[in-house]
Amino acid sequence: MTDHPEHNLATKEAIGFRDELLRQGWPDARHVAELVGFSTGHEGTAYAIQARATGALLGVWSELQHRFIYPDFQFNRLGAIRKDVAELLAALPPDKDDRGGWRRAFWLYSPHPMLGGQTPADVFANIPVRVIEVARVEFLGDPGTTW
Repeated sequence: MTDHPEHNLATKEAIGFRDELLRQGWPDARHVAELVGFSTGHEGTAYAIQARATGALLGVWSELQHRFIYPDFQFNRLGAIRKDVAELLAALPPDKDDRGGWRRAFWLYSPHPMLGGQTPADVFANIPVRVIEVARVEFLGDPGTTW
């Protein structure tokens, strides 16, 4: 079987984009616990792990750190998890197809035509309902969210 040049290029671009996102210094479970006011003990780190498991928080796997890290769009300036994150994540493709979280992260941090070329992550900070609507239209085909 021969490799297709388009496939190799797409893979290299995806790896480059992933590496660019990893350089943003997203918090790990311990830092998420600190942001929301837990102590740094086991109970605190369990908070982020549980939030990820229940779909309230998106985690992406960092091979270099050997742990999940949590994209920053999910947190407000005070470090609290934004209230609409779980609703947004419910509209994105399910975790079973994306165990490392990267498909979701790529969608969230890529310019989107339905958001005027802005990334969903950037728009979410000010207009979360618009990003949720776009995700529902794109992934769930929900005609009730178009206007």
